[in-house]
Amino acid sequence: MDGYPPEYIAHNVPFIILSGLGDTESAEREDAESRYPLLQEKGIRLSAELPKVSGPEADELLKCFLEFDSRDAAWNNRPGPGKLGTMAFHLQAVGRTFTLPPRKAKPPLSLPSMLGSDQGLQRKSSTSPVLHSPLSPLTPSSDIFPDGLMTSSWFTKHAALLPALVISFYAFTLDSNGSTLQDNKLKNEINNLRSTITTSGQKIRFIIVLIGHGGYVDDNTEDRMATIRKATGLEAKNQLFFLPPNLSEVEKRAFVGTILSSVQPLCIDYYRELSKHARRKRNRGSVPPPTAPPTSGTSQTLTAQGWNTRYEIKLGIFAEFRQEMDVAERNYEAAYESLMGDDVFESISSWSPRFNEARLLADVLALRMLRCLLWTAHTTFAAQTWLNHKARMQDLVDRKGKGSNNYGWEAWEARWSIVMAEMIERVDVPIFHVTQQQQSPDASLRKPLLVYVDPEKVSASDRVQPWEMLHHEGFWLYRAAEHIRTRRRLAKMIPEDDRNPPGQSPASLVASKAHLYDVYLCAEPHYENALPGRDGFNHTDLLLTTLRGSLKYFDQRGQSHMVKILEFEIAKEYMLSERFNKAIFMLKPFWQSLSWRTEGWWSLVGEVGWALRDCCRHVGDGKTLLAVEWELLSSLLPARTDWYHDFPGCIENVPTIKSKPNAEIQADSVAPTLLVSFAFGNAEGHAGEPLTSQVTIKSLAHTYSSPITVAEIQVMFEGGLRNLKISHSQTPDATATDQKGTITLSQIPLDEDSTSSNLEFHPGCTKIFSISRLPRSAGEVFASSVTLIIREPSFDFTIRTPLHEGNNAREWWIQKERLLVKKTLGDYLKHTVNILPKPPKVQLGMPNYCHTYYADEHVKIDVTILNGEDEDVDLSLDIRMLAGSGPLLKLQWHDQSDRSIHSNQDTDDSHINDIRGHILDRSIGRLPVSASKTQAFSFKGPSSIAEYTLEIQARYRLDSDPDTLVTKIVKSNIIFDRPFKVTYDFLPVVHRDPWPNYFNILDGNELVNDAADGLTQEWALSATLASSVTDNAVIEAVGMQLLEAKNDARCSISEPGEKDEGEVVVAPNDIIARTFMIEVQKKRLEDRRSSSVYLQLSVRWRRSSTSSLPTTTTFPVPHQTIPFGEPRVLASATASETMPSLVHLEYLLENPSMHLLTFSLVMEASEEFAFSGSKTKTVQLLPLSRCVVKYRILPSIRGKWFLVGMRVHDLGFGKVLKVMGTGGLRTAGKGIMIWADAEA
Repeated sequence: MDGYPPEYIAHNVPFIILSGLGDTESAEREDAESRYPLLQEKGIRLSAELPKVSGPEADELLKCFLEFDSRDAAWNNRPGPGKLGTMAFHLQAVGRTFTLPPRKAKPPLSLPSMLGSDQGLQRKSSTSPVLHSPLSPLTPSSDIFPDGLMTSSWFTKHAALLPALVISFYAFTLDSNGSTLQDNKLKNEINNLRSTITTSGQKIRFIIVLIGHGGYVDDNTEDRMATIRKATGLEAKNQLFFLPPNLSEVEKRAFVGTILSSVQPLCIDYYRELSKHARRKRNRGSVPPPTAPPTSGTSQTLTAQGWNTRYEIKLGIFAEFRQEMDVAERNYEAAYESLMGDDVFESISSWSPRFNEARLLADVLALRMLRCLLWTAHTTFAAQTWLNHKARMQDLVDRKGKGSNNYGWEAWEARWSIVMAEMIERVDVPIFHVTQQQQSPDASLRKPLLVYVDPEKVSASDRVQPWEMLHHEGFWLYRAAEHIRTRRRLAKMIPEDDRNPPGQSPASLVASKAHLYDVYLCAEPHYENALPGRDGFNHTDLLLTTLRGSLKYFDQRGQSHMVKILEFEIAKEYMLSERFNKAIFMLKPFWQSLSWRTEGWWSLVGEVGWALRDCCRHVGDGKTLLAVEWELLSSLLPARTDWYHDFPGCIENVPTIKSKPNAEIQADSVAPTLLVSFAFGNAEGHAGEPLTSQVTIKSLAHTYSSPITVAEIQVMFEGGLRNLKISHSQTPDATATDQKGTITLSQIPLDEDSTSSNLEFHPGCTKIFSISRLPRSAGEVFASSVTLIIREPSFDFTIRTPLHEGNNAREWWIQKERLLVKKTLGDYLKHTVNILPKPPKVQLGMPNYCHTYYADEHVKIDVTILNGEDEDVDLSLDIRMLAGSGPLLKLQWHDQSDRSIHSNQDTDDSHINDIRGHILDRSIGRLPVSASKTQAFSFKGPSSIAEYTLEIQARYRLDSDPDTLVTKIVKSNIIFDRPFKVTYDFLPVVHRDPWPNYFNILDGNELVNDAADGLTQEWALSATLASSVTDNAVIEAVGMQLLEAKNDARCSISEPGEKDEGEVVVAPNDIIARTFMIEVQKKRLEDRRSSSVYLQLSVRWRRSSTSSLPTTTTFPVPHQTIPFGEPRVLASATASETMPSLVHLEYLLENPSMHLLTFSLVMEASEEFAFSGSKTKTVQLLPLSRCVVKYRILPSIRGKWFLVGMRVHDLGFGKVLKVMGTGGLRTAGKGIMIWADAEA
């Protein structure tokens, strides 16, 4: 926006002068005063007799006020630096003297001479002439008299000369001595200020600020201020302020904020009054009479439409002062449409100076409309307004001006684009903000930045085009750069005769140039394209500044493609201006990191390369020149039809290169000229066996280029393979070629470190080198790089190609006789290969190995070793048991002759899953060819279910290859399981021994020898074992052990009543059962606590094979709870000896408590049996007593179970007791189940 007068484009905010604090910006104010007509002659001078307030307090207060000067603040309604919240002001300190502009101009001195004779006679008889503002088109002395629209002085008047408010500061002494005289002076000064402002005719507001000093604030201070307020007619709230002394900086800033908040309504009212005045004059609808009519001839007064344009502009300016930007935009738009109408712009001749004045005013109105629209967030309307103004201006200059095909129009186009970019920056559009996080070098922390603003209103009928949306500043600057470039091109076309300065050209030629060239806001032809030796306009510097500005904004938003384009254009501009050092400074890193290669934009890559080549030849950068020449040699880049590529002689006859360069490049960083690819012939190999690979080098040089002779090729391997160096030799060494003779294959001898071959590459040829290497050890082997070295008399050049997935060979060449046959490779052939250990021929076996073993089993495993090698071996054997989910196992050689047990942790029962486990190692010694040997080891299995991995490793070396260690490994999984699945039944048994007598224990007899005298209960524990062993298992013994009996109970376990002697053979999944009688007795009769019994079942068994060792496996028994304090009902049945079908049924009721209990017994009838006994019965049991209730049952069914329902109700506690069956009876829900024999 530098091409426009500052007062035209400045954002208008309320203008406030600070009188009496200091004097700032005197030069700026003096410039504005010197340009305003009649200011010194007729201006109203505001002055005061009292001196300015000085001192540190006054300086700090002035600094606080000037912090809120908003002339440089952002053009938006958001809080920011230079604003008080969202309020904005123009604050200016003027000392004690300030001149207000006059309202009226001076009357003309020679009025009669300016009029005709008739008019003169009429004027003489009339009143004095009508006076207007010095800036009005009605005033003869005005610059725009008689038909001008606006002058910049009017904008200057309201922006810098005519304040809306005067803040006058006075010192206010707090010392009572002499205070009366001081107060009287203050009254006179304030009244004089009021009188001067009233005399000026302006409606300026003023306030008074008294700055206290020389004492302390007391009650008298308030009385003095009230007296001053009454004598001067000041309002208490917003016209008189008092600043106490000794305030902090924060308090002073708050005081300033209070004053500015109070005066804002006054400023708004002032500019609203000016708007009303302008609106009343516009609504009159008539043109005011001029002070004097224009002279005869072509002059004419301003039309009514022109006056409306003036009034709309004024209304828009005053609305902008009030910060009512939506109102201002409507006034500006009305003024713009009126200006561009037929009665204003269209009526102005193109040769008239008013034509460019109207163009300037149209630009200013469009600029102010843009600011208002961006202020109110109408971004799409702003972009459309920008485009609309450009289109209308182009149409206007094409019809009435000098056309749009000249450098003047392009200069205006560039300026108009720069205006938009600067406008977006000053408005600070929120969506284009770039935060610190978004500028982070870490791409993962960046948030995507928008490059344009979406339309605020979208409708199907009014679709918004992409160029009608608001883009960021870089877009507009780049657009300006395009027009600056076109401007320079058109300026270069100016004929030499038109480039002579005006003083050196004939008058007729000067007049003709005025009609040919549009110089609106741009230079004259003689300066636009100056003759040699003369100063002229520097298009290049302007273009570079614009491009760098555009680059900054595109780079902030991560638009890498545009950044590259702009960097390249900046470098080209440096080259055009022959600043090759700056050009190469930009082009060199730009070329090295060029992303266009990966995207396939080879024409652009070539353009950059040729530009960098030119720079290198000018500055003498031989290394970069070699790299660029190498890339330009590639056929991927477009070839120049008139150019022959001679890479060996590319730097000869370059005078700027003084020494022999030695350059090195990475092949991936440039377009390939010699394309290198590599692949191994197999995905896997073995140590000690030949490994084949192929290096393929294909020439992609341009057809019209010299052959390239590579002096040396280096193939680098990692992982145990030897590196290879191939030197150039003129002797043909190809073993096979294709039918065309462009592809040759050369065989490299096995494990040769250095060899020679013909390394001369013609355009389009391909050379294949078949390499054989012998890996020595196992592991991953890969080819790391292929390096090509070119040595010429004038330079040395190295191309290093790192090998990766991208340059794996896709073709494998096979020789058939003298011809080559191509075979397409799969993805499994790469530049890496996995080398496996040398395949062992020693065989390991375990003839007696079982996949599953069992808990606590003693295991013995035989390992057989068979030498299948062609020669004797010296062998050692390692055995390792890796714990998967169980404790470490203790391994030992079975013969105990050479045991070696190693463990990296203690062999406790803890489960450790990440350790190596136990290792047995033994040297087997010399083993002849085809001989075998057996070694056995043993261990005991864990006591729980677990899983292990058994690893047997044989290590040996062959006499023919002592450097290679050969390993044979056999791994097997071993699972330890339970040999039997055990289920348990715990049932009560009637204990026939009598209970202790309740009445005897009251005698107080003491127990002897700690004998138990408590209650006794007997239970039957049945264990059912189901064999899980895969073959027959021999059970030698089954036992039950007591682990613990709690709560003072003694427990004894008796052997089964029917004990089977000898061993029992159990087939897989077969079942055997064992029953154990458990008798539990309390130590003390008064102990009624329940007791828990913890038992363990042990089974001694072995496999049926004779070599199997006996194993004792223990099984946990769920703990059983024996109740001693609750009454029980036990049922038992016996068959009648005289009548087999008759059953004698007995119910034993037990009362182990110390209470008298009463039970109600109810026998339920059934159709399945008949009974003899009481249907209902009541039984009373004394403490510690038992009772038997007998029934005889005669079933009516045979060969099945039947239910006998007995309901036993404890009347004292209200509980129904459960009847428990004993001796083969089943306990059911409502009673017991009895078996009815079928044969009875």
